Amino acid sequence: MLGQVRATGHSEFGVLNLIHARIASAFELRDAELFNNAGPALMADNIRVGDDLIMRGAIRATGHGQYGAISMLGANITGDLRLEGVQATNTNGPGVRAHRARVSGNLVLLSGTRITGHGRVGALNLVGVHVSANFQLRNVEVTNTDGPALAARRMQVQGQVALEESRLSGNDLDGAVDLRGVLVGGSFGSGPRSGLRVDAGSGLALNLSEMVIGNAVAIDPTVACPVSGLGEQCLFDGRVMLNDLSFAALGPGWTWGQWLHVIRRHTFAYHASAYQRLAAVERAAGHDGVVRRVLIAQQTDLRRDNPDDLGGFVIRRFHWLWGVLSGYGFRARRTAAALLVVLVIAGALGWCAGQIPTGPGHLAAERVSSATAAAGVPCSTVELVGLGLDRGLPLAMTGMRARCDLDTVSHAGQAFTAAIWLVQLAVWGLATLALAGYTNLVRKPG
Repeated sequence: MLGQVRATGHSEFGVLNLIHARIASAFELRDAELFNNAGPALMADNIRVGDDLIMRGAIRATGHGQYGAISMLGANITGDLRLEGVQATNTNGPGVRAHRARVSGNLVLLSGTRITGHGRVGALNLVGVHVSANFQLRNVEVTNTDGPALAARRMQVQGQVALEESRLSGNDLDGAVDLRGVLVGGSFGSGPRSGLRVDAGSGLALNLSEMVIGNAVAIDPTVACPVSGLGEQCLFDGRVMLNDLSFAALGPGWTWGQWLHVIRRHTFAYHASAYQRLAAVERAAGHDGVVRRVLIAQQTDLRRDNPDDLGGFVIRRFHWLWGVLSGYGFRARRTAAALLVVLVIAGALGWCAGQIPTGPGHLAAERVSSATAAAGVPCSTVELVGLGLDRGLPLAMTGMRARCDLDTVSHAGQAFTAAIWLVQLAVWGLATLALAGYTNLVRKPG
């Protein structure tokens, strides 16, 4: 153990220099005050520790420059790496920088730890760190006014990741908490009442793009919407990034509807992968009805948020009509109902044609001259309805046209004939949508 250290210096190699140090057992730094106005306060790049590396107590580390107030670049810790009560300050670079460090145990930042940094490298830089057990932040405050509070791109954690009762304040286009490409073997999250607070102004708070989580994912709802949780009246949009995020389940306190709300209302831009992943999770759980609702929401948001991806005006109108009539292929019953309505219209057109006179003794729809009665004799109601169905269906099915048909010589008969053609086109289209919906032909993931 090394304690009660007071050191002030002016060196780019650190006031307390442990570069390439080899420590066979555990190492603990306690109650130290280190100040350097030209480099790190503690520089422990490529240190090798055979057991735990612990920093706790009243530790004040003030550094300057790109290497950080506490630099542990490439460190290799056989046990746990634990910071408790550490205050690391750097006004011109990261507060704590552990780029590409390897921790065979747990990486834990606990009560009283305060890290202040500056710049896009991040106040707490854990880029490329490999942790064989769990990663935990609890009652920690990390602040960066010109970059991410936590930068942990491509970090690997074989166990769980827990962010609790902490305040992370950053200002960066890639997120106040940048976790792009992080691999987590267990669950990830902060829980619905974890006390995690991410301050990012009106910018991106949490970036989980390309993150792979082996188990459940959960984030505190206030991270996505700091004003009103998951309410519809949230004042901040674009709080999280979920592009290509992969997870196996939703964590405690989260429902599929809440997660879908985050996807639809609190991400910067439409991205199909977020909907597809949620649908895959619900499909694996056997919730087919939920899957349909998620994928319908995806297509709706595609048209609303990214209409140019669909094509021109006509294609966008057809996409809208596809949603109305068949729920983008996931509501085949809706298509069947629309088809029934069109058939009713066809029958009604046939009946109406039998009520419209076109000249002395003639109607727009009347018995044909080859029938038993002479031309001009009115058709019965059943015959007129059958005529409309026979004309409206793609294939003649009722046989009514052998007895009763439209008078295409008259203007009224021609008008009804044109209307029936439109009905027939609608029947063809709806029948195709219904068949495609039942056979999954139009269920595309894009």
